[in-house]
Amino acid sequence: MSDCGEMGKTNEHPQGFMSRLARSQKGNVMAIVAAAIIPLAALIGGGLDMGRAYMARARMQQACDAAALAGRRAMTTSSMTAANITEARKFFDFNFPQGTFQAATFTPVIRSKPGETTTVQVTASTTLPTTVMKIFGYQTLPLSVTCEARFDIGNTDIMLVLDTTGSMAYSISDGSGGTTTRLAALKQAVKDFYDALGAGSNSTGRIRYGFMPYSSTVNVGYQLPSSYLVGGISGETWDYQTRRLNTTYGTASNQTGNWVYTSGSVSASSNYSTTSGGTESQCVAPTSAAPVTNTPTTTTTTDAASVRTTTTVTTRTTNGYVYTATYTAAVAGGWQWQGWQLIYISPKASQCVITRRQYSNYVETKTDRSTQTPQYSWEYGKFPQTVSTYITGNAVANPAYNSNVPTDSDGNVVASTSTWAGCIEERDTDSSIASSTSTSSTPSNAQDLNIDAIPDPAQKGSKWRPHWPDVEFTRSNSSTGTWLNTSSRVSGGWNACPSQARRLTSYASRTTTPTGQSSSFDSYVNGLIAVGGTYHDIGMLWGARFLSPTGIFASDNANAPNGFNISRHIVFMTDGDMSAYQQVYGAYGFQQLDARVASGSTSDSGLTAIHNTRLQMLCNAIKAKGITIWVIGFRNQSEGDIQTPLQNCATSANHWTMAYTASALSQKFKDIAKNIGGLRVSQ
Repeated sequence: MSDCGEMGKTNEHPQGFMSRLARSQKGNVMAIVAAAIIPLAALIGGGLDMGRAYMARARMQQACDAAALAGRRAMTTSSMTAANITEARKFFDFNFPQGTFQAATFTPVIRSKPGETTTVQVTASTTLPTTVMKIFGYQTLPLSVTCEARFDIGNTDIMLVLDTTGSMAYSISDGSGGTTTRLAALKQAVKDFYDALGAGSNSTGRIRYGFMPYSSTVNVGYQLPSSYLVGGISGETWDYQTRRLNTTYGTASNQTGNWVYTSGSVSASSNYSTTSGGTESQCVAPTSAAPVTNTPTTTTTTDAASVRTTTTVTTRTTNGYVYTATYTAAVAGGWQWQGWQLIYISPKASQCVITRRQYSNYVETKTDRSTQTPQYSWEYGKFPQTVSTYITGNAVANPAYNSNVPTDSDGNVVASTSTWAGCIEERDTDSSIASSTSTSSTPSNAQDLNIDAIPDPAQKGSKWRPHWPDVEFTRSNSSTGTWLNTSSRVSGGWNACPSQARRLTSYASRTTTPTGQSSSFDSYVNGLIAVGGTYHDIGMLWGARFLSPTGIFASDNANAPNGFNISRHIVFMTDGDMSAYQQVYGAYGFQQLDARVASGSTSDSGLTAIHNTRLQMLCNAIKAKGITIWVIGFRNQSEGDIQTPLQNCATSANHWTMAYTASALSQKFKDIAKNIGGLRVSQ
């Protein structure tokens, strides 16, 4: 039994500790974990540091964007100023104070973008200290951001319709304790408007600026094709309230000339016969055998003084014999004293002596003259004047002037020559429009209120007429009248032609002259003048015509080179209320005599109300075309706000405003520019 037990045991041999350890798998997990601790720590630490860096960069980017927007909004010139940079830095520092996330001290770079100075560019670079990554030799992580802000203008067309009437020469507060003229304040405000909005570009968004200075008319004639004007056809006339010269001639002064030999020959007188006795009546020469031919020639001339001279030259030709009879009376005989002597005179009978002379082609001439001095008088009325030469812009003789009577009935010296300044009279209108007429639409026959209609060259009523103050006269009757272009009338605003309008144009800067223009933005604005009365409707009308994409400038305005849509704006600035007068010679002729807008007896206040109605019609038509209207009133606060018609003309209550100082006017223009532009971060 014991042998069986021995046979079931295993035979074991004792081994050493190290051998057993080498063969053991019980500690493998611990070794692997120990080996992985280092890369795992790097991964986790890197994630922590990168997360901190991400948050820091996001915070810095927010600060960058805020600074760029603040800097661009603060800009009022075409590039950043030190003050603008300071303003932008405030926003950067507020959103990312120094030391945020333990970032190293740095200075952000804030500037106008090179080559595009109206864009604000901000860049910032710094480093962020690491935490865990230091173990692996990475002490810092770099951080950098960049951003830009500009006005996102798209394509924008802006017509600046500017009141340049006489009151714009008045003074107003400059906002800093001093004074300036309203016109000077306007000029600066328009420049600030450009600086706030910028130049734009055809690729990123075209900006065009147009100008429409206005008073009682507008200066647009040289911007129009000649076929749109009366006078575009050679010899075409237009009727003006003018005068024409009447010339009459009184009794002539006559001067009879003497016969003057010119050619041929004549013999000396020879005794043909002698007869004694008889009476004187019996002493008759025979009929001459020399026929005489008389040939008269008459001409009439008028000299520079209009003196008319009629000259008759008669030519007399004689051939043959011409007889002459000489009678000597009888003498009684007797003694007669001759001096101190007494002499006896023998008696003599009467005697008839006939002599003759022979003529051979004997030619004589005689000149008789009749002179008539003219008498002048002017007839005043509505008469046609040829305008086809006048609209070319060349100096022409004034048809209402005569050097012999160079003055009007009041002694004002009338201009001898005239050159068209470019102002116009409007085309045909509807004189039945009253202050109570509905403004929802314009009458179809009021061609002047039609923004887009193209003139028909064959129809005078559809065309514009040259404003010609040199031929215009008011009158008390047909024989007395006063010239409407006297200096007193011009300075008083009764007759005025404002600065020439300018079509929509892109300006690379305020000081460069664009192709197709004669001067820069600044030069044009600096040349604006203040003269004339306040007719808002004519300015608004032509501002719309120059801006419309479907009117007389459709080829320029319908599309932009980049193919994007165009935003259209009228910025309308005035320092006064509508003021229409009977005695003004403007866009509608001389109202009192031409009576185109209303009857000639309509009062000034009645005319003003009618023009306000016409203005509202225009504003409604303009807004219906999708054009935004901004209105700025500018005058002393004591004068109050602009009248309701102009407030209603604006696109909304948010689109009209008042400025009472020069600095406020500039700010209003800049605010409108920023609203038009739309500030945004562009990068």
